[in-house]
Amino acid sequence: MSSKRPLLFLLLLVTLLSVAISLRTQVTYPMPSYQTETVEWATNGHVADTFAPLAYPLFAGPAYRFGGDRGIVVLQIFLELALAFVCYWLLRELGLPASWSAYGSLPVALLPDLILSVNKLWDLTLGTVLFLLFVLVCLRIAHNRPRPAVGSTVWAGLILAAAIFCRPNLALLFPTLAVLFLLRRSNLSPGRAAGQIAIFVLVTVAGYFLLGMASHGSAYFPRNGSYNLYAGHNPQTAAALHDHLNAEFSLIPDFYASHSGEPVPNFYSPEMCATYTGRAIDFAIHHPGDEIKLFFYKLFILFHPDTKLHALLSPYGLVKSVLALPVVLFLAVLLFPGRPSITFDDKLLFAFEILYIIPFLLTNSDPRFRTSLDSLLLLHTVWLYYRRRRYVQALA
Repeated sequence: MSSKRPLLFLLLLVTLLSVAISLRTQVTYPMPSYQTETVEWATNGHVADTFAPLAYPLFAGPAYRFGGDRGIVVLQIFLELALAFVCYWLLRELGLPASWSAYGSLPVALLPDLILSVNKLWDLTLGTVLFLLFVLVCLRIAHNRPRPAVGSTVWAGLILAAAIFCRPNLALLFPTLAVLFLLRRSNLSPGRAAGQIAIFVLVTVAGYFLLGMASHGSAYFPRNGSYNLYAGHNPQTAAALHDHLNAEFSLIPDFYASHSGEPVPNFYSPEMCATYTGRAIDFAIHHPGDEIKLFFYKLFILFHPDTKLHALLSPYGLVKSVLALPVVLFLAVLLFPGRPSITFDDKLLFAFEILYIIPFLLTNSDPRFRTSLDSLLLLHTVWLYYRRRRYVQALA
């Protein structure tokens, strides 16, 4: 079989399903602010508010200018194809043959939260593509491809800039490339490795600032960081996580508990940032025991089925339970007897997976934040299973 046929099959299947979904379902707005800001960018060429990241309005704005919501849907069909393409080449970079890479990409390409996002105006698929694309570039750098190193460094910087602009928590991925250049690049002296790291940092920072200018008119950093920090560190956080699977719901109860009788403020106001940070730090200092409990509770919530709208034992809840299985499958393939030796690439993927999780344990947690991580875990599971299968066959 031609090595191109599995890839063509993958892309054709994703295209057909994406088009079918776009024709049979209505456009929805899970986070209405994305639609409002996309329309604002398409109308004015910038978005005034900087509470949240503006990557999605910048991404979808040009399509909205040409075709409204349906223009965005068409763009997101191509984004689904990009997701499948990135998954395929990530598995190929790990050494899987074409057929395994194509079929191994299907669990991610057809993940309901992603494929059904074709008709949803939000950044879930965009953030996942950028995250996986950065993982792919880092793998290529680890394998000493492509050359020269400067070209791959610039690409890595630009991709990470876009990823951080979409999801600021991905800034924690910075150390991965530094480790690669210092420990893995056999063709680089320590001095040249330091130079590559400097180029990477400069390109990432410059790219981030340019994206800020393109979306807002000037460089900025979103203000929702302190908002989420406070949501995850206050006396009402545990109750909100238990009742709503999201700590944002702790803000109003905590305000009422500490400001009885006062009017509720605008929680998105720039003036609240210093208050949020100060109160979160104060809570962490004076409640160390609660902080330890919250750390593990947030981890539990992150991997919990997303049952905000339906009970766990309902048909919808059971589907969500199945969609929460990637981490279980990953751990089973990783830990059961018969696993081949852990490689450097495994360790690199472990680093991405852990660094992705950490920000949610330090701020706010929600099962929906897990989608990009599930995508990488599924690809990592396919690779581990492929190696396990070959290892067992070699022993037979």
